[in-house]
Amino acid sequence: MDIKEYISSGIIEAYVLGLATEEEASILECVRQKHPEVQQAILDAQLLLEDFTESQAVSPAPDLRDQIWAKIAENPQNLEPVADEPMIGNSDFTATSSPKAEPAKIEEKVVKLPAHRDNQTLAIAATVLLALSIGGNILLFQQKRESEDILASSIAERDSAQTLLSAANSHWEMLQRPSVKTVALAGVEKFPELKAVVFWDTKNASVYLTADKLPAAPTGKQYQLWAIVDGQPVDAGLLPLASADNLYKMNNIPNAQAFAITLEDEGGKPAPTLSDLYVIGNI
Repeated sequence: MDIKEYISSGIIEAYVLGLATEEEASILECVRQKHPEVQQAILDAQLLLEDFTESQAVSPAPDLRDQIWAKIAENPQNLEPVADEPMIGNSDFTATSSPKAEPAKIEEKVVKLPAHRDNQTLAIAATVLLALSIGGNILLFQQKRESEDILASSIAERDSAQTLLSAANSHWEMLQRPSVKTVALAGVEKFPELKAVVFWDTKNASVYLTADKLPAAPTGKQYQLWAIVDGQPVDAGLLPLASADNLYKMNNIPNAQAFAITLEDEGGKPAPTLSDLYVIGNI
């Protein structure tokens, strides 16, 4: 028998509250004699129940004693002599001798809590213990969910950071290749402040573009990169409408003499709109 599991099963609380069956109580009596930790758990549960009962006790009203004595004074014939005290004087017992012998006992009976635990007290204690148990379980569940959410968020942030780092390392490795040419694109006459940069790998034809200096494309419009091959524009790809990256992978271009960017309708066009040319750069 796993004693720790047995103690945490709730049988001890049921036993202390008088809710255990005869069979459960009989088994517990046998176990407590062989295992001191079970006996200590029973004592702890009893102390907890007594503390709760005392904390819920209701003190008598301050004027209750005066009310009792007033009632006795109205009906002195209800008093009877105390059996274990000798009669004073003659055998006639008068009401005037009784109040001096009885006050302490009457007050004790009124003020003292009953020694037994009635069913209502046990029910209240059981309800409180159950509420505490449920509340504790809810708190633990909420803490577990919060910990799981924090862990999941941390894992997501780690994965995102690893992805960005991997991409940065890949870009850095690409830029260090001797076969990669850097092509600076400058703004045309009406957009002199604009800039963009193309990284073109002449070995494998891959093209990367950074265009963070271009203004945001208007609604319904999109930037399109063109490669000038033998004097003719060739579609090199569209810039994403929304992206957190600042280096875009474009279409592969095996041969080119220049690169340019125009602003086209969203989705791009097969031929550039020269009136909306923004930047251009020769290789």
